[in-house]
Amino acid sequence: MYFKISNTAKMKEIERDLNALFKYPNLYSPQVVINGLNEVSIPVVTMADSNTISLAIWGLLPSSFHEDWELFQKLTNTLTIPSYNLETDIWYHDSFTSRRCIIPVTGFFTSVLRKGGIYPYHVNNKRGEILYLAGIYTVLEDGFITCSLLTGPLENEVVKFQNLVDYMPIVINHDDKQEWLSTETRIDRVIDILKPPHTTELNVEPIAKNLFNLDISYDSMLMPFEYPEN
Repeated sequence: MYFKISNTAKMKEIERDLNALFKYPNLYSPQVVINGLNEVSIPVVTMADSNTISLAIWGLLPSSFHEDWELFQKLTNTLTIPSYNLETDIWYHDSFTSRRCIIPVTGFFTSVLRKGGIYPYHVNNKRGEILYLAGIYTVLEDGFITCSLLTGPLENEVVKFQNLVDYMPIVINHDDKQEWLSTETRIDRVIDILKPPHTTELNVEPIAKNLFNLDISYDSMLMPFEYPEN
């Protein structure tokens, strides 16, 4: 469900907000829509280096995996991972305990099934600030980073705009960033950080469904759109 995010922030804006610098500044560019079903890289701040903004391939892979990203995603989509799975003895459990990350975005998308049609919405920070999405990551043997968004229960602002699934990307409060990325944070506190409600206020706006469904991307598609039939 959640395989598209938006990051229209300029590089310097992200660096100021996260108090960190891009490791490869020439490789970052703002994007209205980032489609995770393609092999794409997105900015992350990791536990290993909280002063640096790295680029990670979206779609978690096991550290020892040698085959193609596309093959693994066809077998088990890891663009998102439910937070309730993290306490089980599964292959990415170690990432939850020692390889957590922040994924900065300016928005993500949700949808409602209504009157026989799908209506998309853009979710962003009500104050216009960058959203911190909770993530986990791995480092492959060749040094590349891969990551996944963590999902959890719906925040109050999103409930009436999402009826296809009952989960959404987990938003980390800005005040919790340091604890989320710290190796000294106890796991019970990490779990608590993930739980809603969060203090980050979300704004949910309808966008034109034809533009979204055509899988194209340009600035005007994020403009609020009112459907006359609703």
